[in-house]
Amino acid sequence: MALISKLTPLAAALAALASLSSQAQTAPQRMEPVTVTARAAPLLDADNADVGGFAAPLAKTPQSVTVLSADLLAGNAVQTLSKALKLDASLSDNYNTTGYIESVSVRGFLLNQSGNYSRNGLAISNYAPIALENQERIEVLKGVAGLQSGVSAPGGRVNYVTKVPLKEAFTTVSVGGDGNGAAKIHLDANRVIDGLGLRLNVVDEHLDSPFDQASGSRQMLSLAVATALGRDTSLSANFEYQRKSQPSVPGLGLLDGNGDGVGDTLPSPINPRLNLGNQSWSLPFQVSATTAEIALNHRFNADWQARFAANTQTTTINDRLAFPDGCSNAATYVYPGLCGNGDVDMYDFRSEGERRSLNSWDAHLDGRFQALGLQQAARFGISGRSSRADLPAMQAYNYVGSSNIFAPLAVPADPTLTVLNTNGRERALDAYASLVSDLGAGVQSFLGVRVSRLNRSSELSDASEAVSFEQTVSTPWAGLAWSPTERTTLYASWGQGVELEAVPNKPTVFANPGQVLPALKSEQTEIGIKWQAHPRLRLTAAVFSIDKPYADDLPGVLVDSLPMRVAGAKTARHRGVELTAAGHVDSALSLQASLMALDAAYTQALDPALIGQRVTNVPRYKGSLFADYKIAAVTGLSLNALASFEGAKTATADGSVELPRAWQVDAGGSYQQRLAGHVTTWRLNIENLTNRIYWREAPTTDWGGIYLFPSTPRTVRVSATVEF
Repeated sequence: MALISKLTPLAAALAALASLSSQAQTAPQRMEPVTVTARAAPLLDADNADVGGFAAPLAKTPQSVTVLSADLLAGNAVQTLSKALKLDASLSDNYNTTGYIESVSVRGFLLNQSGNYSRNGLAISNYAPIALENQERIEVLKGVAGLQSGVSAPGGRVNYVTKVPLKEAFTTVSVGGDGNGAAKIHLDANRVIDGLGLRLNVVDEHLDSPFDQASGSRQMLSLAVATALGRDTSLSANFEYQRKSQPSVPGLGLLDGNGDGVGDTLPSPINPRLNLGNQSWSLPFQVSATTAEIALNHRFNADWQARFAANTQTTTINDRLAFPDGCSNAATYVYPGLCGNGDVDMYDFRSEGERRSLNSWDAHLDGRFQALGLQQAARFGISGRSSRADLPAMQAYNYVGSSNIFAPLAVPADPTLTVLNTNGRERALDAYASLVSDLGAGVQSFLGVRVSRLNRSSELSDASEAVSFEQTVSTPWAGLAWSPTERTTLYASWGQGVELEAVPNKPTVFANPGQVLPALKSEQTEIGIKWQAHPRLRLTAAVFSIDKPYADDLPGVLVDSLPMRVAGAKTARHRGVELTAAGHVDSALSLQASLMALDAAYTQALDPALIGQRVTNVPRYKGSLFADYKIAAVTGLSLNALASFEGAKTATADGSVELPRAWQVDAGGSYQQRLAGHVTTWRLNIENLTNRIYWREAPTTDWGGIYLFPSTPRTVRVSATVEF
């Protein structure tokens, strides 16, 4: 009854849209450059993706790209980004927990929250939560994305493609829940009125999780519009609002088994429902985000077209947590980690009213022409973005006592504001160009470069310790593709990415506080093959090597006994092999399969003991296999399963502690029937079918903490979707 009482706005919206059905008219010729096909779900064989930056089929580009479609996510009952990552072996979690902002690691590299994410091709901040119900697909470019993103981490780029108005009127309502007590209703309605296409998505959700006392709520509203301004011009826009409130569940840590002050032992047994942050005074992590976007497309002639798009995004966060970190109950203070008996220090952390905003725009011209006797396809563009973080003047981070992971204890609150926050500003202006040349005999060359002018500044909230800098960087990219047959493409590519860093402006910590460090350039080489086994099944293989430099603290060069941070003092090399298969084996069997073997290790470091060590929280191998099979004997029935496995991950920099290798099986099924004249789809999904409990990940934060997150216990989800 509590959930039903929340749905009044949704019911009103549904009634209003239903009343519009009589006004639905034929859609304009061009509402959005979207191709609607009659392929039966699940649609796993995407032909194109915007994330690569080249207007060429995926089967012909010298890039590794994964597309997670909406029906693939629905088939697996994916509720969070962390669950979506299980569908590709090259993607993984990094500090992904209930009630907090989710992060993505690609090819072993953590993506930057403000440099590696885009929405419909425009830069966004990953501090805003992602509503998967409003996504048509998630596109992931694997590897350096300097040409596509400019300043960004080398793992890749994630592009969220939102749902757009389509030509035919429809309304679908989905209702679902799970065994933990979560429940959700989702409306997706499409109308065309007087040549204006409208697509509305509304979500109301009661959140719950396997963790103790981690219930919350989420609401989302999005509206997309599209219309033709003329035969060759179209205009589209969309708006999205999302609010989420849920307690954030903290990670645990390694136990100090030998009393030397450093965690070195995995806790056992694992309690997958433990929420160590569950205190009587605990407050939920809250976030509200608003995004608005507009795009204008114009075709000059058959060969040349232009696009201008802009967006704005605002996020407000109340970050509150009873946070476990370190242990002072032992003779030697333990960090990172917990005392050997499971004791842990608890802190009252509160930073309320954090406001982050980002504005971005992009204008580009695409064209085809003849030059040097060759067919050419070019893109010329400029883009810009500006972001700012306005945090509260003070935050709380106060020691309030100790608890224990095996026998949690109550501790008192202390919300006293004691620590200054840091505000930041960033502006970027980019110019970029790419050229695809048809060299004949099935050979194409791909060339591109982006030049970025970046301005960054930060200061404490009392206006002290201000630092600012400007840098101009370039990121070239080149590739060559050869198609000896219509179905086969062999390719090689090389590219650079770049990251900028300034030493934190903390005079009590660093000898060179606030110093701007030289740009750090990552570099990738990749070779691969793509084979279209048949029109709806594509197989790919890629071999890659990525070198990423890091800044590090130089020992032995001291000013007032403080370390000096220097650029490029440490380098990691990630070498790997990826195998993928996506599409339809036959009319009944669909699959998405991937396998990655990865050697991620440090090749240069100030600490000689680190050279040759594996990068933490990165497995040597990982695999994922999703299969959906339509049962011929029962019309409308299909069964599916997702099996994932990964090798051991190191949890400590010296490699002395590893998370054991792990595997998990999810299973599900759907049944489609016509009920009371409406197509109705029933779904049943079971996550972690065998209820295997294991340590899922062990990320190391930028402040040196090492945290452990367990697998999700067996969870049953059911849903029903009715089409009107």
